Amino acid sequence: MNALLFFDLDHTLWDFETNSRLALTQGYDAFDLGAKGIPRVEDWIEAYEEANDLCWAEYRAGRMTKDVLRGQRFLMASEKLGAAMNEDLAQRLGQHYILTSPHQTGLIQGTHALLSELQKRGHDMWLLTNGFEEVQHLKVDRCGLSTYFHGVLTSDALGVKKPHPDAFLKALESTGVVNPGQIYMIGDSWESDIEGAQNVGWRGVHFNPSGSVEPGAWKTVRRLEEVLALPLIP
Repeated sequence: MNALLFFDLDHTLWDFETNSRLALTQGYDAFDLGAKGIPRVEDWIEAYEEANDLCWAEYRAGRMTKDVLRGQRFLMASEKLGAAMNEDLAQRLGQHYILTSPHQTGLIQGTHALLSELQKRGHDMWLLTNGFEEVQHLKVDRCGLSTYFHGVLTSDALGVKKPHPDAFLKALESTGVVNPGQIYMIGDSWESDIEGAQNVGWRGVHFNPSGSVEPGAWKTVRRLEEVLALPLIP
């Protein structure tokens, strides 16, 4: 039996930053935000990303619903730039973003090569993501990743978000794998992916392209292909 592998999606395999910025630029143009007091798309993207991080922190903590998050981050971005935006426009921007961003197909370098080789080695692979159910499945399908994974497990479907222990325990239960042996979680977030997984006895592979190494991680990789050299024992 080969080791059971769980992968995060955003920032680990799917190039969230590049894909998100493409969608935000499309929204900026579609809603003519330049004429609404936001003259530079670069400023809009920067303000949005800051607001998005804050809103996602609230969502992970259970203090914000996904419906509120989708519009609130656009309101917060416009407020930071001193632009007037009503809630209706913020909601329409949020809907546009949800419809366009999952269709972007940028992947982190080495994604297909890594997953193809791991599949050849016979690993049982699953995606475990905090993203929204309808969005994450679309990303996976559009990028041609479906063939590598037995399933996509989202916090929406599981009813709990990483790093809560139940997110990992429910994910394992959803696989139907009995007595899996050693389990590995590969992801970019120290708190959500690695620390959370290690707290339930899994091994965490921290995909950390830059920045300081977290000493508590089982292993750290700077490039995806480095995963292939790890002793992924069952």
